[in-house]
Amino acid sequence: MMRARSLLALPAVLLSCTSSAPVPAPGALPNAPPNIVLLLVDDLGIGEVGAWGQREIATPQIDRLAREGLRFTEFRSSAAVCGPARCSLMLGLHNGHCRLDDNDNDYLRAADLTLAERLKDAGYATGLFGKWGLSWDERPESWPNAQGFDAFFGYRDQVHAHNFYPEWLLDGADSVRTRNVVPAGGRRGAGRATTRLDFAPALIRERAFGFVRANRDRPFFLYWATNLPHINNEGSRGHDDDGYEVPDLGPYGDKPWPMGKRSYAAQVHWLDQDLGALRTLLDSLGIADRTLIVFLSDNGATFLRRSDDGATDVIGRWFDGTLGYRGFKGDLYDGGLRVPGIAHWPGSTKSGSVSNIRVDFTDLHATLVEAAGRPAPDGIDGRSFLPALTGRGTLALRPHQVWYSPDRDQSAVLEWPWKGVWMRDTLRLFHLGRDAGERTDLAAREPRIAARLDSIRRAEDRRVTHPVERNRQ
Repeated sequence: MMRARSLLALPAVLLSCTSSAPVPAPGALPNAPPNIVLLLVDDLGIGEVGAWGQREIATPQIDRLAREGLRFTEFRSSAAVCGPARCSLMLGLHNGHCRLDDNDNDYLRAADLTLAERLKDAGYATGLFGKWGLSWDERPESWPNAQGFDAFFGYRDQVHAHNFYPEWLLDGADSVRTRNVVPAGGRRGAGRATTRLDFAPALIRERAFGFVRANRDRPFFLYWATNLPHINNEGSRGHDDDGYEVPDLGPYGDKPWPMGKRSYAAQVHWLDQDLGALRTLLDSLGIADRTLIVFLSDNGATFLRRSDDGATDVIGRWFDGTLGYRGFKGDLYDGGLRVPGIAHWPGSTKSGSVSNIRVDFTDLHATLVEAAGRPAPDGIDGRSFLPALTGRGTLALRPHQVWYSPDRDQSAVLEWPWKGVWMRDTLRLFHLGRDAGERTDLAAREPRIAARLDSIRRAEDRRVTHPVERNRQ
């Protein structure tokens, strides 16, 4: 049972794929495993960051991280929506092997070995602050504190995480009240607040910073899974901000844009400021030089924007969020998969470097375990790309990547330079080296390649399904 507690004790400060690839020049390896900070943002498109060419939204802190670290041009999510992407990150398994292959259609089990558990075994303090999305309320074995996290504050449920002004957040197993009022919020905490006093991303940030301060003298893993800049799906219709809830519009208040566009830009501004505040904190504690920061989005640019009549429009077109790649969030074309990826590790990553290695969340799982001083784990799908960060060792990546989205009747295989995308069982085949936008279907012209990719797709599809539980909703 969850025990309700007051939020009065919480600070409420609000601040405006080849088998081998070239690696950066060698850097000095650290004497001890680094602190690890994974800042996973929600629905941020690759084209919505200045380091990838964005001009209308200013992202100075993200751009600075890219300038001072390693920027990835071919980092893909392991899924086109957040639940299965986070499952792949935690387990190191692609969607053909993960328990979740869509949002909220399953949950983690006690038998699952998560990234947090691996890092905890390596001596790390582990904390999750923000959005989990891999639990069911009635299954405590799936909750973050049962899956390797020493500390957890935020949302277990994805629908709850849509609400930026919720009536409650979770502190471990406890329900913590805010000062917000959400009429008819229901058990899952959805809806739109009529009294908006406590902005959840700010509360979550302060708890995350408290975790860093408390563990400054030991290795820590901070998984900061902010829900910025996601839409409030359940609280968007009939509101000028289109569901992009934010305390103020910051530098976008006077822009001659629709309110929704300004609100979305303001959300991106807030998460950029959060990154800057984190780096200031690490500097003030004297631990910045022994901290690896990874910045990622969970999937490609969102398509979600609600008009007054309830129709769905494409917000990604406001800011060229997909950078011209085909598709949006939910699609297995690269517009739904490519994400802004940055690694910053003083003394290891070469400042201002750029990598075109093709990696995804399963590979990040392996890489962070190895960065923590443990061998890259066996029995997962990902391969460590630590040599790309340190400039030392041999980089051996997977020969192909696969994606499955059965509830959306999609699957995809990338074996460079060929990528196959299936809608149901109809294949579209693209040569990404000549057609990065996935516009020209070559399936009829290249039957051997089509057959090879289809054999990979079938062989890798060993999804764990639980039919009774999958139909829970």
